Amino acid sequence: GRPEMSIGHPARTDAERNRRMLLDAAAGALALDPDASLSEVARLAGLARATLYRHFGSRENLLAALRADALACAKEAIAGARIDEGTALEALRRVVVGIVSFGGRFRPLLMDVVGRDPGFLRQRQDTFAPIVAIVRRGQESGVINANISAQWIVTALTALLAAAVRMNEGMEEQEVVETVFGTLVQGIQEFNGSQN
Repeated sequence: GRPEMSIGHPARTDAERNRRMLLDAAAGALALDPDASLSEVARLAGLARATLYRHFGSRENLLAALRADALACAKEAIAGARIDEGTALEALRRVVVGIVSFGGRFRPLLMDVVGRDPGFLRQRQDTFAPIVAIVRRGQESGVINANISAQWIVTALTALLAAAVRMNEGMEEQEVVETVFGTLVQGIQEFNGSQN
């Protein structure tokens, strides 16, 4: 027979998997209609309204759960990007790769609707602080234009990521990374010598 799985709690794992599926479905539905009610989210996501209500209770709770998940994704992506290794541009690229790998789960960090929640904006700023630090390192080492504010560059990066997530139809992750990183870096890199 199968080896005994005594480690962990299968029920909890199921609950987590269900929650993950609900969050992913809800995130997809809200991407289609950011103003959707919870009932509408359930309909768009192909979920029973009761299921969504049982898990989240309100649209606000659902949004809070999506934001918390997005922050966790971003922290994980940044933590895994070995941001102190190599050049600033290499580190920045690894961050982009990490973030893109989370796909739509990252989307709530990029949406404008978060403007209504100052607490979340602060958390987002804290989460993105290491990326600002990478940019500053690049500016100090002369590979990133020091005349542009580091915060602005990170804002531009998140805007490009948001655009990529929105337009992600049919694009491979690698292509998303190349597009976002290429667009950003052509704009912020110091050009030495002749420009074509």
